[in-house]
Amino acid sequence: GYGSYEYTINGGGSWQTTGSYTGLGPGVYNVQMRDAAQRSCIIVLDNALAIIQPAVLNAQVSPSMVTCFGANDGIISITNPTGGYGTYQFSIDGGDEWFDDGLFEGLAPGVYDVRIRDAANINCVIILRSALAITQPAELNAVLSSTNITCNGAHNGTITISMPTGGYGTFDYTIDGVNWQSSGSFSNLYPGHYNVQIRDRMHTGCIRILDDDLEITEPEA
Repeated sequence: GYGSYEYTINGGGSWQTTGSYTGLGPGVYNVQMRDAAQRSCIIVLDNALAIIQPAVLNAQVSPSMVTCFGANDGIISITNPTGGYGTYQFSIDGGDEWFDDGLFEGLAPGVYDVRIRDAANINCVIILRSALAITQPAELNAVLSSTNITCNGAHNGTITISMPTGGYGTFDYTIDGVNWQSSGSFSNLYPGHYNVQIRDRMHTGCIRILDDDLEITEPEA
């Protein structure tokens, strides 16, 4: 040409003096240039230039609640990411911090803003769960009662654990810290000191000591 140019991306429907086009949506563009001094002198650079967009970002979000009161072991797992350009980052605080791994462990009870973004285009963000609640169960507790041996050598002491609360609703009990049973009733006990505990049957590491030195006595002979 003669050194000055005009450009179009719609097959000549409109021309401009700069070759920069931004803010385009997906579609097929007919890209041409012409000599600004001889406007009939036109070259088609690409008559079907496709601008594409990726599939919408998505992923599966799986929470695990805190197992025991005060444990701070909640989990948020973000798996099977799709869309975007194939690489991803994840956030559970609304985008303040981003991580390449979608597994978040050791979480305290709270409300989490779970997001995914395209690692190749970090402004491309999708909110997966805006208010995902990680909860904890109520603290384990129960009513503890005991009866001492009625007569020397009778071995008829009792310990009763009743009205359990907290945890996830099913319970086991022990009076020696080792052997557990589903009933809170212990009978035919000898005199001695007993370590009385309750645990959540769904999360057996969640234990509360009700009395670590409960004494069962017997009268003297």
